[in-house]
Amino acid sequence: MEERTLFSQSNQERDPPPDPEPSRHACLPHSGPDTSRAAAERICPVATAQAARVFHFIAQRGDEGATDHEVQAELGMTGDSERPRRWSLQRSGLIRDSGQRRKSPRGRQAIVWISTEQK
Repeated sequence: MEERTLFSQSNQERDPPPDPEPSRHACLPHSGPDTSRAAAERICPVATAQAARVFHFIAQRGDEGATDHEVQAELGMTGDSERPRRWSLQRSGLIRDSGQRRKSPRGRQAIVWISTEQK
């Protein structure tokens, strides 16, 4: 028999039942504190709109593309809002690293992102 301690979890706690509404959690983080989950749930409807804005801005720039800083400046987004949207677009295969680099406001080399429809 398994010895139980104060920190042991029951089988029910280790293996929660499947979520009856998985799509409701599509943009929630996979792990993290309850505060992160609550924040993600509040931002979920906006996140899709923000991702669309990021994609359209990058796509309209064609081969010139855009760095994260350029997207943030043009769309009035913070890095904490823009980067996760850009990352999801990259992961979904909608944008890619163009191979180009431009200087960031701090003088560092920054990736130039382009739509995957660009050559």
